[in-house]
Amino acid sequence: MILWPQPDGSVLATPQPAHAIIAGQLMRRLAERPEPFEPAVTAAIEHDCPWQAWEMAPEFDKATGLPRAFNALSGEEHVPMWEQGVAMALANFGQLVGLLVMRHGSHIYRLGILGGRVAPSPVSLAAMQGYMAREQERGAAIMARLGMVEAEVAPLSQKLGMVDSIALALCWGQARFSVAASTLTRIAPFAARIDPWPFDAPSLEVATEALHIPAPFADAEAMRAAWPELPRRMLRFTLCGP
Repeated sequence: MILWPQPDGSVLATPQPAHAIIAGQLMRRLAERPEPFEPAVTAAIEHDCPWQAWEMAPEFDKATGLPRAFNALSGEEHVPMWEQGVAMALANFGQLVGLLVMRHGSHIYRLGILGGRVAPSPVSLAAMQGYMAREQERGAAIMARLGMVEAEVAPLSQKLGMVDSIALALCWGQARFSVAASTLTRIAPFAARIDPWPFDAPSLEVATEALHIPAPFADAEAMRAAWPELPRRMLRFTLCGP
């Protein structure tokens, strides 16, 4: 769950697959059109399919009284979930979409490790490194079956990483966030500027649905009881260039 605390003490909670809907909207509007187009857009929409089961039954975080945040998972927890999601993507959305979801796992592990976003334990680090090694081997086999080479696939992975970062920054409430070669700067709660601007129009509007948590829960039982009836809110963001 992507958690965005609000000034009134409430929290906007966006499931990972819901934030991916924004990524798909952004992928469709890139000025440098991805090719093949529809698999690239599908990969953006579905890139967080590994989270679907986890987000259906959120875990309770006793420290916050909220559902456990997406970035609280260790590598040894995240890797098996991600590998299962890759298998689902390959089975349901095709080889190229599955390949991009697979490569995205390595992308987020590299960001976490090399970008200093996580300080993994030795066990967690070993899990992520093991995934990245397996992804290289499996990815090469899938590319061979597709008749594609790294120079064709890498730009698609890079575009997926960028639109994912933009969608994450928006739903996470980040004031400033690196999104590949660009920087997102929030100029209002539901508006942001991106520089350099990578899209095909001077401004864009994107949207997805989040849950509104009025206040922290007393315990896990209280959260489970309240969860089905939590109010929903459409998050609508306006993006513009510098």
